[in-house]
This record gives sequence, C-alpha cells and structure tokens, in this order.
Amino acid sequence: MKEEKAKLRQQSLASRRSLRQEEIHQKSEIIWQNLSRLPLFKKAGVVLFYIALPDEVQTQKMMDSALKMGKRIAVPVIERHGREIKPFEIKSACLDLVPGPFGIMQPMEKDRIPLSLEEIDLVIVPGIAFDEQGERLGFGAGFYDRFLRNLPSYTRFVALAFECQLVKKIPCQDHDVPMHYIVTEKRVILCHNKMTGIRKEGDSVP
Repeated sequence: MKEEKAKLRQQSLASRRSLRQEEIHQKSEIIWQNLSRLPLFKKAGVVLFYIALPDEVQTQKMMDSALKMGKRIAVPVIERHGREIKPFEIKSACLDLVPGPFGIMQPMEKDRIPLSLEEIDLVIVPGIAFDEQGERLGFGAGFYDRFLRNLPSYTRFVALAFECQLVKKIPCQDHDVPMHYIVTEKRVILCHNKMTGIRKEGDSVP
C-alpha cells in the first residue's frame, strides 16, 4: 500500500503542477463560487481554511470573502515537535506569513488568536488526490488525519480540489480520515463513506 500511495502521489502532483497559474486562479474562483453556495458553508460560523501552496486551490480570496460575509476564519499552524496542527483565528486574510515546517506558510505569532477545537464548524482541507468516496491522499505526514480525528462529531470536512486531482480509488487504512464533501471547479460531491453514511438519491450536488 505504501508503494501504491507513493506512485499515486507522484502522478497526482504531476497533474496538479501541470496547470498554469492563470488556470489555477480561474479554477479556484469557480471552486469558491461552488463552495460559497453550499448550505453547509452558509450555516458555518467558524471556518478553518488552509494557506495554499502555489499549485493548490487558492484560498486567500476565499478567506477575505468569508470574513466580509461575517464568518470567523481560522488557519492551521503545524507544531513540528508535537507533530500536530493547532488552529488559530485570524482577523485578516492579508497576513505577514513565515515559513513553517515542510515549507508551509503560517501567520506570524502576533496575528494568531488561540481557538478551541469545539468552536470549529467547518474545515477546508487540502490534499494531493481524492476519490469520490471522500478518501484523501496527502503528503504522508499524517498531520491532517490526526487533527481531524480530534474534532467534534458536528464538524464537517470539505476538500477543495481541481478535477484533475480526482482518481478512481485511493487505498486507505483505518486511521485515514475521509471527507464529507469534495468541491471542484466542475461539481460538488457528497461523499459516500463511513463518516457520511449511505448517500441517498439527490444528495450529490451537481
């Protein structure tokens, strides 16, 4: 399974990185439109967004728009020694960012407001590849899986991905945490997995 995941990770990263920056920003805007129309998003009071890498679905404008909608916004900060993600609320999407572990950008300490896990309604999750059942393939460090497992049962997980990141099947293990929804530039998928239960007809959003 480790070798299978490594091969899939390499292929999916190549697909994502083949997109031009113009395409990335255009598709990210459409993805935001799809996300912002979701009733799940509209109802959420506190949303945790990731800070995007250059080749990921871009989130800065999403955070800015969400703040203008009156939502409270949080971002993840990776604690290297504890090998865990800690959420911090931010008041602006235009932050001074500093490199964190693995080169992931994080807000400076002066801009971080501590936030409890119980306050988070919705987590916007990055990833390298996903399947329609909601299984996710990350970089392999396990930070998000550990973080998501510690959240309350009412917190929902929405993955943002380009359509080229969707694959037929991702090999998964018990500790892998699946998504409730996947939002791409073409569709919104209500995932059918152990977390969402049996998907009923009409649940998938076109």
